[in-house]
Amino acid sequence: MRTSASQLARLALLLALAGWLFPAAGADAKPDKKKSQAALQRGKKADDAGKRDEAIAAYSEAVQADPSNTEAWRARGRDYQAAGERQKAQADLDQAIETQPGGAENYLARADFFAAIGQAERAIHDYTLAINLKLERTEVYTARGKAYLEVRQFEKAEEDFTQAIILRLDNAEPYLGRGIARAEQRKYRDAVEDFDSCIARKPDHEVCRVERALAFTGVNDFTHALPDLDEALKLNPEDLRAWRVRGAVRERLNDDQGAVVDYTECLKRDPKDPRIYMARAAVYVRLKMYSESLEDRQQAVQLDPKNPEVYVARGGSYHLLGQHDKGIEDRTRAIGLSPSSPLGWTARGDAYFLLERWDEALSDLDQAVKLDPKNTETRQLRALAQTHVDEKIKEARAKELAPETGNVKLPVPADAPATPVTPDPQPQPPPVAAPAPDKVPAPDKVPAPDKAPVAAAPKLPKLPAPPKPVATPALAPPTAKPVTTAADYVQQGRTLIQGEHFAQAIEPLTQALKLDPFQATTFNARGYAYFRLKKFPQAIADFDQAIKLNPMYANAYTNRSSAKRAAGDKAGADADQAKAREFLKLPAKQ
Repeated sequence: MRTSASQLARLALLLALAGWLFPAAGADAKPDKKKSQAALQRGKKADDAGKRDEAIAAYSEAVQADPSNTEAWRARGRDYQAAGERQKAQADLDQAIETQPGGAENYLARADFFAAIGQAERAIHDYTLAINLKLERTEVYTARGKAYLEVRQFEKAEEDFTQAIILRLDNAEPYLGRGIARAEQRKYRDAVEDFDSCIARKPDHEVCRVERALAFTGVNDFTHALPDLDEALKLNPEDLRAWRVRGAVRERLNDDQGAVVDYTECLKRDPKDPRIYMARAAVYVRLKMYSESLEDRQQAVQLDPKNPEVYVARGGSYHLLGQHDKGIEDRTRAIGLSPSSPLGWTARGDAYFLLERWDEALSDLDQAVKLDPKNTETRQLRALAQTHVDEKIKEARAKELAPETGNVKLPVPADAPATPVTPDPQPQPPPVAAPAPDKVPAPDKVPAPDKAPVAAAPKLPKLPAPPKPVATPALAPPTAKPVTTAADYVQQGRTLIQGEHFAQAIEPLTQALKLDPFQATTFNARGYAYFRLKKFPQAIADFDQAIKLNPMYANAYTNRSSAKRAAGDKAGADADQAKAREFLKLPAKQ
């Protein structure tokens, strides 16, 4: 059936009327600004009541009713941010800027968002746009100043905080920010003034008190730092940083027991921080609590197994406890983790030196000097290791060139019976301990005892008439040998020191001094035994006497330096170390 032209016209008219009466789905509806504003106000009230979900629903209704409502986009974006929905938050804040590109508040909102998620550079960009759009308020400059702090642009941060202070003198936050910026530039006195101003405006500002304490430490004023930290912890007992800083301040004030308490409080609140275990372990070493120190350093290794420093530190604890193989093993691990760092090479070389393994010490210290040629102490220790190696080479050559002093074979006289000749047994030089290193040991390290002069080769014996063959008697243990002279007692004491029987060595050395009180080497040996027993006052007294008897006794100066350092007398230790270098003709410490 054919459709007439009039019918087609009527159909077109009906379709047009239908489109007008029933708009197609998705077609833009006319904005309802009144409805949008009402929904916006409901969202604000819900936010004030802490009902975020209701607020988001109301803001959604507002933007549906009027997509140009930038305040609703902005408000919903902030609520999404608070809810942790970052993608939705940024989309809403972007939409607010797109809807009103000249709105300074929109850039401020997005800048705050970027600052909150750690994108400081993007935050600075948006804060700058907001300021350029004449949004010059103290909180905007303060916020941009904080962002500059994050990217370590401290001079720009200081300028922004100064502008914020000019705009509003009664706000504590810009003073805090400017104080931090100045402290980072080492303007500690100026920083303290800013923190004073911050606290004057807000006496209960706990963060500001911690920052002022840190500024005081910058000028070595630990006495004033401590009360600020005390007050900060009263204001907030859970402030982990305040506990940590106060522990460090107490260390500097020689309150090691207090430092242990503070570091322990830190670990109660954060048991996964290897830095605090390392800090407490160092205090335990000073308190001679070596087992506790080892436990803390083992924890640090477990928490930070890729850090060579924790292995070097744990190795030090092993050495203090006499577990030298484990100590060397830990320092070898440190080298493996960071072979291009001088840390592990220096630490292992130091350990080899103290164990009198001169060749290995020299090899490691050579590598350390290559990696850090400006380190004066490492160069000096390497020179000492080289000296010991050279001495060993010299002794070996001298031994090769020396005449035989054992059994002498001579032609048998024609009229004498063919009887083997056995000379009188020759006395052997007594076993002696090796010299103490001239490197001043760190608290984790100890020196070795003196080395007695090498005995000269004995003269050839006179040959008696051929006796009956007599077997050479076996030497008795040192403790079984009859002891009657000072030299015998000294020999017995040194042998015990060699076997690391330090407590037992005290008695024979004391007996030796009763018989011969003018032997500097005996006082030095007994002082070393006291040192290894951690009896530092007695050790220092013996080293004093050794130096009185021999004012140029470099080894005694070295040992006394070690004892003084272990006892906390750094100045005295440095002075003795300088004396030892002077007598050994080593370069002065830079």
